[in-house]
Amino acid sequence: MTHVIEIAPKTFLGKLMQPLIRLGLRSQTRAAATNLKQLLEAAVVVTIIASGIVAGVSVLAADEGNALLDGIWLPVAMEFAGQPFPEEARRGIVLEIAGESYTVTVGKEVDKGTVKVDAAATPAAIDIVGVVGPNKGKTILGIVEVEKDTLRVCYDFSGKDRPTEFKTAEGTQHFLVTYERKQP
Repeated sequence: MTHVIEIAPKTFLGKLMQPLIRLGLRSQTRAAATNLKQLLEAAVVVTIIASGIVAGVSVLAADEGNALLDGIWLPVAMEFAGQPFPEEARRGIVLEIAGESYTVTVGKEVDKGTVKVDAAATPAAIDIVGVVGPNKGKTILGIVEVEKDTLRVCYDFSGKDRPTEFKTAEGTQHFLVTYERKQP
């Protein structure tokens, strides 16, 4: 006894199976057709689940972007517009990041605001928005990389463009800082 399973041609599965139907699927037994249908449905489900897993990894990476920055950071190298900062200028500077908030203390002066990382960008993008202190109301665009306990950030203090590489040059307002995480 031969059975035919009809699949509506306008459905997703019908469109997917149309070439197989044209090749003689109609003459297959009901069991074979049912198995093929279940196999294709499983393949579609696996594809959907895999897509969700990949999307979840991207979201996780983006979420980790800020989490990787959490901590207290001390500058070990600084450069502005192609000129290195003297060691004395770095002393007393502390950067603390917690979630989407940052606090920079330079001596007695405090600058606070928000920090947002786009880990999907290459290099990872960082947006700083000053809320309290000398950068209040300013948006500073930058790029960032973290490797273990080393953080490198290149900012554009002009607020116009995001740097594309970790370097500064004369005539720009690019500021490159390498920080090391303060150990407890």
